[in-house]
Amino acid sequence: MKKLKLYAEYVAIELKNAPEPKRSKMLALIDKYSIPVFDFDAESTKLANIYVQEGVIPERFRIDAAHIAVATINGLDCVVSFNFQHINKLKTKNMTAFINLHEGYKPITICTPMEVF
Repeated sequence: MKKLKLYAEYVAIELKNAPEPKRSKMLALIDKYSIPVFDFDAESTKLANIYVQEGVIPERFRIDAAHIAVATINGLDCVVSFNFQHINKLKTKNMTAFINLHEGYKPITICTPMEVF
């Protein structure tokens, strides 16, 4: 299994808006485990744009499309999320799998932390 990796810019944006003490705890975990970073490149941008254009993720939540796209492009096995609005829902799971296959990528599993354990 690959080590968990995050995209720094989007994580930083989300953490900036998180309430304390959650923000500090999450930043401490990133530091504690020296979590490496994936870049959000042109390939990831293209895939995230497809997710938005196809109605998988609403435009105003493009950051969620970016999370899934970066994980897909970098060959991760899953996206672990408690975001039941735009990421961890049946429509997103089915449509990202379809789009990923259509675009030449493997489907990515989207699940909750409890499903991982």
